[in-house]
Amino acid sequence: MKNKLVFELYCLETEHLNIVITVSIDSKIIIYGCEHGSIIKEITGDFDYEYYLEINKINTIKFKLLKRLTSFNDLKEFFIKKFSGEDGVQKVKKFCSRNFIKYEFNVWR
Repeated sequence: MKNKLVFELYCLETEHLNIVITVSIDSKIIIYGCEHGSIIKEITGDFDYEYYLEINKINTIKFKLLKRLTSFNDLKEFFIKKFSGEDGVQKVKKFCSRNFIKYEFNVWR
């Protein structure tokens, strides 16, 4: 894969909550999420909550081989079909765990 592919996996905008989850794919997969608004402030005590899930190069290859995804578009379509929605990151975690695909999950507060 020579080019970087970035696309939005989920977006929600309300008066009290904004959530944006994007996916970046090159030699590895990075899912980045940012949530902010008054609801997040009530829950965390901070105005925003940012997190990312990273699947390294070797495990990205494993991921693609497992599902026989050979192109950016195949991978994008798979992510949108299987992992769209507010709980998409949790779905990715479960998928990876069930298929022995290692990932890192980090939160910025």
